Amino acid sequence: MTNKRILVLILAFFGLFLFTGEIAAQVDINHYQEIIFSMIYNLGRIVEDNPASEIVYNTYIVAENAVRNGDVSLGIDPNLDTVINGMYFDIHDSGEISLVFGLRFLDTYIPDGSIHYSVLIHEFRHLHDYLSNREVFLAAGNDEKHSYWYELDALGVKAEFIQNYLDSNNLTGFEEFILDSYMNDNLNSASIIILRESMNYFFYFNFLETSYLNNEIPETEVIGELLSNGNILVEYFSNADDDYLSFFHYIEILTFRKYLTRLMIILMDNPLMTWGEVFNMHPDIGRLYYEMSDILSACHAGQMEYLSSLIQFWENGVSSFNSY
Repeated sequence: MTNKRILVLILAFFGLFLFTGEIAAQVDINHYQEIIFSMIYNLGRIVEDNPASEIVYNTYIVAENAVRNGDVSLGIDPNLDTVINGMYFDIHDSGEISLVFGLRFLDTYIPDGSIHYSVLIHEFRHLHDYLSNREVFLAAGNDEKHSYWYELDALGVKAEFIQNYLDSNNLTGFEEFILDSYMNDNLNSASIIILRESMNYFFYFNFLETSYLNNEIPETEVIGELLSNGNILVEYFSNADDDYLSFFHYIEILTFRKYLTRLMIILMDNPLMTWGEVFNMHPDIGRLYYEMSDILSACHAGQMEYLSSLIQFWENGVSSFNSY
């Protein structure tokens, strides 16, 4: 039964790979095809007979059918030198879609591991969302709010997959972090580190925007909320006493300032107004905006260095975990 299934997969996938001449000259295509086939097949063994999570199960079924039917091509990116971000879902100018695998991601794959399946189900979710509503998915690429929503959705599917389908004693440090965040803060900390956006402040601004547009709260109350929470956030950042908390509050400020400008545009409802005019009308908002901007500018390099070191720590852990 197993050999028959593998043969069917190979026959179904044959010819779906996207390789440029340059890539073909660099890699052993047959070798990496076998790895990809094995990875997708083994993910199926984990998921398809176990509907422990409906969203994970449906994600797998939709995506696997798309691959099997040739609706999505498979590609290799030799320049993608990472494992925890080792593949991506790509939409080409021609409209063709593909799942693209990095060489480091493929070279570190072991059937009894976990991280590769976690990454694969994440990208399967993007494929699922694209196939479920192409127009909305494509439109999200031009809207940072909706684009984040799709990334958060895929992160949530990954977390449910880790929780419901993987052995908790066999997880990488990166997966343990995602699972801990999922169980203890509903993925807010994972969103901050992985997506570089505060989920809590994202939904906070979404609540304010929706409430204002539905005439549930007046403009003056929205302004008061922004000033109160924004000032507290700046204070939290100033008082952070370790690198993790500093980065955590830095991303909160980054998220806050981004959606502050979006919400102020909605409140002003005047596309001809300049930011100078807006801040003259609301000087305390202007002060908060520039204070946050100064923090983000002055601390960007240090915060990104911290993030890079954290990601590299997880990458090194994957290499050690998956070593033969």
